[in-house]
Amino acid sequence: MSIHHDRGTGPTLLVLPGLAATAGFLAEAVADLAVDHRVVTVELPGHGRNTGGTASLATAAEDVHRTVEALDLRDVTLLGWSLGATVAYGYLERFGAARAAGLVSVEQTPRLVGDDGWPYPAFGNLTTAAAGQFRQAIAADYGAFADNLVRGSFAAGADPDPAVVADLIAQAGRCDPEAVGALLADAVAADWRERISRLTVPTLLVHGARSQVYPGAVGGWLADAIPGARLETFDHSGHLPFIEERDRFTRTVREFVARVAAPARTPGSEADG
Repeated sequence: MSIHHDRGTGPTLLVLPGLAATAGFLAEAVADLAVDHRVVTVELPGHGRNTGGTASLATAAEDVHRTVEALDLRDVTLLGWSLGATVAYGYLERFGAARAAGLVSVEQTPRLVGDDGWPYPAFGNLTTAAAGQFRQAIAADYGAFADNLVRGSFAAGADPDPAVVADLIAQAGRCDPEAVGALLADAVAADWRERISRLTVPTLLVHGARSQVYPGAVGGWLADAIPGARLETFDHSGHLPFIEERDRFTRTVREFVARVAAPARTPGSEADG
């Protein structure tokens, strides 16, 4: 059974944080949603409490599967942020949608690099070579990498609360640099541009209009590519809409879950699992 966080009762949300991020990044949004939902958070391998084992997108999807099976979760809405969204895609592709009610994909692109002319890579211009330099930076000075990643995740032109920034940097520091580098390499190799159209669950796309991590109209591209998907653009957010516009984010997620999820059949727990 994978390490997970489990709180609240009601329709089930399974939350997947992104690269170099822990459950703490989404803690306030989760606390809000757990008022009337069961929220299970599964961190990426080598991140936060999910220590040990091999760090890869495949093992991350397996962690989700093990958690869903061990807790006998049904009618689950998967909520993946950034690389967590890619893990959600992989879980649905590999293990099917029998236990899934819907998908909330937050701030992700189907292709991380733009070597082949893809117009929506990370940071607007990430190449495979530049991603290799990121891996070197992670190994050489992970603290500096985490600091830059967190600061660049806020909306362009924003002046975030220094205490919030410091907390997120501290949370990022709880991730294993080797695992972060390995997952980054996996993410660079992944290409969901054709596979994404085979997702069959109702899908909500959440994107920040002022994102520095995924600038451009990738949300619109995904909305066209995923059958029946709906796009919500957060005008005042960057890569962190669950922090930058938390009230709207939780309201939007709550409304989506109410539309797609059947009544909860499994009671939750207030304790971490």
